[in-house]
Amino acid sequence: IHAQSRRAAGPLVRFNCAAIPGELAEAELFGHARGAFTGATHARQGFFAEANRGTLVLDEVGELSAPVQAKLLRALQEGEIQPVGAGRVEKIDVRIVACTNRDLSAEVKERRFREDLYYRLAVVELVVPPLKEHREDIPALAAEFAHRYADRFGMENVRLSPTLVEALRRADWPGNVRQLENTVARLVALHGAGGEIGAEAITAPAVSNSAEQATEPTIDASLSLREQVEALERSVITRTLAAVSGNQSEAARRLGLSRSSFIDRLKKYGFAGGGLDSTS
Repeated sequence: IHAQSRRAAGPLVRFNCAAIPGELAEAELFGHARGAFTGATHARQGFFAEANRGTLVLDEVGELSAPVQAKLLRALQEGEIQPVGAGRVEKIDVRIVACTNRDLSAEVKERRFREDLYYRLAVVELVVPPLKEHREDIPALAAEFAHRYADRFGMENVRLSPTLVEALRRADWPGNVRQLENTVARLVALHGAGGEIGAEAITAPAVSNSAEQATEPTIDASLSLREQVEALERSVITRTLAAVSGNQSEAARRLGLSRSSFIDRLKKYGFAGGGLDSTS
């Protein structure tokens, strides 16, 4: 939406409304003056000001508290914001893209979301169907996620076998695209080397047809995707080092990593003796 609009030359700013406590959301969105609260040692622009003449994406907008909803409504109606602790208002020109996994019309009826704000946001609504209703997109999504995480882990020529892609395509994915991304990231991390990942790499919980089975029992579901992937990567490195009796050169070779990439990971995860030489 942003790239194809007349605002494409302007900033694209994202804010996750569920990522921080409600009492901090106001300062993050609208900015604050110096001394506005404890720890505010200098003035700071908010996300609205950063997105001026561009697009501000509000992810999980349904999580905003009632006071912040009121201030957001004012920003949308009047085109102005007032930083926390400031006696002035600032004019802004921002296009809002609001995302949520909640049914906001139902939230309005339950009085958990402001009705006037809902109608301000719901100018154009795009409903994204669940992943199981557009399975034809799964192969392309899985390939993109495999490429992305292979690059992140320093692995080359990682690809998913046709049988594995078909297994992914047939799954119901109650967690939708985020669950698919999590699963592919786990497959790549546990594969530990370049080349093709076969269907045998996938386990039943990863492609379960029920939400109860979809949770991996060894992973804390409260962790972010990044934290889960890092936990898996550390586990893979630990098992590989154990399998080669601590020989770091052989571990790096088995994992398909360059020497420098492997050293970086040893340091990142706090392994003792992070250095790597030709005989270690």
